[in-house]
Amino acid sequence: MRTTAHPPVAAGDIEKLRSALVAALGAEAVTDDADALVEFRDPYWVRGSDDFDASLAVAPTSTEQVQQVVRLANEHGVPLWSFGQGRNNTYGGPAPRVRGSVIVNLREMNRVLEVNEELCYAVVEPGVRFFDLHDALLEAGGRCWPSIPDLGWGSVVGNTLDYGRGYTPYGDHPANVCGMEVVLPDGEVLRTGMGGQTDNAVWHAYQYSFGPSLDRIFMQSNFGIVTSMGVWLMPSPDVLLSCGAVWEGDEALAAMADALRALMLEGVLHNYPIMGRGLNIGIDGAPAIDPSDPTWRLRFALYGRRERVDLDWSIIERTLTAIPGVELYRREFGRDREGITDHNDSVQAGLPDMQLMDLFKTPYGEDTGHLDFSVVGPLTGADVVETFHLVRDLYERNGQSYIGGLLVSPRNVLHITSMFFDPKDEEQTRAVYAAYEDMVVELGRRNKIPYRTNIHHMDLVAEQLDFNDHIQMRTNERIKDALDPNGILSPGKQGIWPARMRA
Repeated sequence: MRTTAHPPVAAGDIEKLRSALVAALGAEAVTDDADALVEFRDPYWVRGSDDFDASLAVAPTSTEQVQQVVRLANEHGVPLWSFGQGRNNTYGGPAPRVRGSVIVNLREMNRVLEVNEELCYAVVEPGVRFFDLHDALLEAGGRCWPSIPDLGWGSVVGNTLDYGRGYTPYGDHPANVCGMEVVLPDGEVLRTGMGGQTDNAVWHAYQYSFGPSLDRIFMQSNFGIVTSMGVWLMPSPDVLLSCGAVWEGDEALAAMADALRALMLEGVLHNYPIMGRGLNIGIDGAPAIDPSDPTWRLRFALYGRRERVDLDWSIIERTLTAIPGVELYRREFGRDREGITDHNDSVQAGLPDMQLMDLFKTPYGEDTGHLDFSVVGPLTGADVVETFHLVRDLYERNGQSYIGGLLVSPRNVLHITSMFFDPKDEEQTRAVYAAYEDMVVELGRRNKIPYRTNIHHMDLVAEQLDFNDHIQMRTNERIKDALDPNGILSPGKQGIWPARMRA
């Protein structure tokens, strides 16, 4: 397994960089106050640990200031770690992989630069939260809805770059990116796609370029800092049917997975559903976390004109109720989304909230931590059942309780499971992270892998990509060395280390 490097970051280099950043951006943009830097720790790692502490933090407000930060970091040889909001706590939050790195906090770059209601897209900076995008779309006229994840406080750009998901028809967030502005490791600015031509009108409406399209290399990578991004939106529908199903026990799981695949591939089921066990976020009864509950719950939605929605609902109803034990429900809303209060309706209507976070605090109170294990597999009934049993058995082997949500796409499913713990309890916290490592290794033997992971396990997960002597990683390292020869940007992210830090 590749080991985590801790390069020497001399105090003198940090001090010189701090002085240069203050001179370039102003004292208000830079902090090295120890108490202030605690905010940028991994919130779920052992409480009080300084294992991943930053040396200072800088908050640029423009692409030009990001360029200055990157150039100065190169000059002084100090690694940077950037984030949009740093709110994805289960994956490490804002914490850097390399202790002593300089945090590039992009929360002040929080402008929605454009909303185009005709072509249904928006252009956002990395500090824009899903709450902010929602508000900007309403202000622009409300003709477009965003896709949002379960928690609304995260960065639209950050979530998308980490292959995040939502629950509308546009829920595959990275698939709906169109045109980025990126600060490269040498401080130059690149515009992807048709942004390669100055003032090209289709930059955020046509996803490709003339020649290679580069957008994807900046997702889950450390090859640049994205300072703006075009995201496609859905037109607000006449009718929203927020729907769901419940059934008892595991016997119907394979049939349900196969039925959902067929309905999605045919275009009858419109959005990205989720089904799960052990976690009730209000589909039936009060929200609760209960690993002993044998009930499976599915949520899905239909959108559009009345005739289309009614026809597709009739097909779905006939298909799913043919599976023994399955009961359906539906709730109807209009274009204005009036009357929506339940989380399941909200996320399928593009309305951000924080209700799930409240639920996730119940096991140990305000300080509850959770570590998500997020393995991806094909959407076939046989594989869904096999992976469910495998993950559940691994949880039991490690003394954990299975709580899972399966995020369904037409051809694949993300098995998202969570382990809850108290970060103030060091022994318990370390046991959970050790259990995660055990599960990565065991699933790797079965040719399965998480689609994203926390900062502690990036090397381990990357190591599972073993084809042709790890050719993917070796290629990533070539790109890293070419774009970032000084190893400045986010060293170790996704297991990609610059040459000077490789074990």
